[in-house]
Amino acid sequence: MRVVLDTNIWVSYLLTHRPPISTIIDVMVAEDEVILVTSIELLEELKRVLNYPKLKRFYSEKELNRFIALAAAISELVELPDDTPRICRDPKDDMVIACAVAGAADVIVSGDVHLLEIGRAGNIPIVTARQLVDSQKR
Repeated sequence: MRVVLDTNIWVSYLLTHRPPISTIIDVMVAEDEVILVTSIELLEELKRVLNYPKLKRFYSEKELNRFIALAAAISELVELPDDTPRICRDPKDDMVIACAVAGAADVIVSGDVHLLEIGRAGNIPIVTARQLVDSQKR
């Protein structure tokens, strides 16, 4: 299953490292149940968000850079089109959708209420981390 993680999911993973998000990254990715898909633009957004003063106090610059490198290393990088269409109120959400389309993702995982309200981008469902993990239980 090909999965795009929204920036808020990566941030939650770094700060809390708890299920269900840790289940996706630590278990599902490790067991090849999930292939993470991202883009340079989403990694840059992640770095920008992690540099917010309210978040930056939780980790060092070295830890931040290692985390970005980890996210890149365990993900397949795709190139976003130059003309990402406007779908959401927030253009950063459009990047998530564009990444999912460019990367032929099966699902987008987000905690962003605006993305979750959309519910799907074309044929790509937008779900919470809990919904993804629950859908994969055997």
